[in-house]
Amino acid sequence: MLFKGFGEKTQKNVQDAIEFYFKNQGSHLYAEIETYALGVNKKLQEHFSKHQLTLTGEFRRQLEIINQLEWVITANTDELKAFFLANQFTVETESATTVSFKGPENIKLVFHLAHPDSFAATLFETSAGEDFLATCRKKAGWDKIRNAKDEAAVLTTLQLPGLPSFLREQSWQATLTDIPAVIQSTDIKAIIHSHSNWSDGSHTVEEMAKACIAKGFEYLVISDHSKSAFYANGLSEERIREQHRYIDELNEKLYPFKIFKSIECDILNDGSLDYSNSILSTFDLVITSVHSNLKMTEEKAMQRLLTAIENPYTTILGHMTGRLILSRKGYPVNHSAIIDACAAHKVTIELNAHPRRLDMDWRWIHEAIEKGVLISIDPDAHTIEGYDDCRFGVLAAQKAGLTKSNNLSSYTLKEFESFLAARKTVKKI
Repeated sequence: MLFKGFGEKTQKNVQDAIEFYFKNQGSHLYAEIETYALGVNKKLQEHFSKHQLTLTGEFRRQLEIINQLEWVITANTDELKAFFLANQFTVETESATTVSFKGPENIKLVFHLAHPDSFAATLFETSAGEDFLATCRKKAGWDKIRNAKDEAAVLTTLQLPGLPSFLREQSWQATLTDIPAVIQSTDIKAIIHSHSNWSDGSHTVEEMAKACIAKGFEYLVISDHSKSAFYANGLSEERIREQHRYIDELNEKLYPFKIFKSIECDILNDGSLDYSNSILSTFDLVITSVHSNLKMTEEKAMQRLLTAIENPYTTILGHMTGRLILSRKGYPVNHSAIIDACAAHKVTIELNAHPRRLDMDWRWIHEAIEKGVLISIDPDAHTIEGYDDCRFGVLAAQKAGLTKSNNLSSYTLKEFESFLAARKTVKKI
């Protein structure tokens, strides 16, 4: 049905937005639910101290979206009901193997009921993704895991190394013979992609730099918005020159800490960037991102992104799909084609660590690594507090088996300077 005054395309966009909203009711960002999950877990451990109890499911796997919190427990249904009904929870579902509750926070808590003998197998099955499990079920030892004494025994039976639960998602992970040395938060050596009060950030460049020094980072990449982002006070060419003079002064003042001159440059509708090459050449590196006209077909999105990737001044492709998790679907892209283009043009792909972005999606990182493309875990910080978002990027990257050697923001200052110098030589800019 068409409503007067609204075109068919507009109505379709509104309908899609409404459907997306209702589809995600009851879902939560990992970052939003983490404190609650750990708090409930602590209370459960205190109350059910005589039972085996472990958080499992999506939360244990560090998924970016948590639809429900899950536990494996050896307590019975009556014991669980007595505890939760006394704490203003209601029973949602009940079966022979599970019982679930929902409280005032409207978060579903699911309990997988297990006998001590089957606890390890139940924990393993509930803390792994379906693709991973499908491969495991084909292994010779699958029918022998039911009475394993612990998770280590389950993994040994399946001839798997001691994979943490966050590495039990994709089918390739079920064929690993060694545990990759996945990246840790302590491996992040710098803040790449941050905004100051020159555009839409809250702090001065000096304040951002001093916060980096206080947190033990070796360098800072300031990447304020470009001029097309007028809504974010994007920098005109003259203001760029002023900022660069200011950064030069700060680098003398704060030595040996270093601030790199960058910009988050808008990818325009035709894929071009919104500064001339002569201006782009004044930056140490350029992050290119789409911020406008996000309602695109895959064909249009790919044309814009591939054109930007081919630009010799593009160093990092920022938040690849423009998604805002649980708020806005990203525009459709061919991830493999973008990865191939970045490999060909020596462009790094950002894993934007803001918990509402986490873009690129971790599910494609393994392919990027296999094709020799660097990832950069960047907080896209608009405040000093935003630096802490690096942790959520690390949690997502761990799921793909990312190591510090494959992550640009893990480079030391000397390594980063060498990277920039080598890249300019290769791309002849």
